[in-house]
Amino acid sequence: MDIRILAKLVASKVGEQPVDLDDVLESLGVDMDWKEKIRLVQSLEDVEAVYHAVSGKILLRRKIGNKSVA
Repeated sequence: MDIRILAKLVASKVGEQPVDLDDVLESLGVDMDWKEKIRLVQSLEDVEAVYHAVSGKILLRRKIGNKSVA
């Protein structure tokens, strides 16, 4: 599957509350290795990704507003 299409599907499933990337991929019936997941996260628009070291999960949530510093 094209990574850009998958990125749009994943982004459509992400809201303001953090969700586990693995749960989102599982709901779409997609299995990926870590390298592919990193490429996917880099392709997501308007979505923040955080690696939770304790649980080993990548958490996603929709960006809220413009957080640039002037």
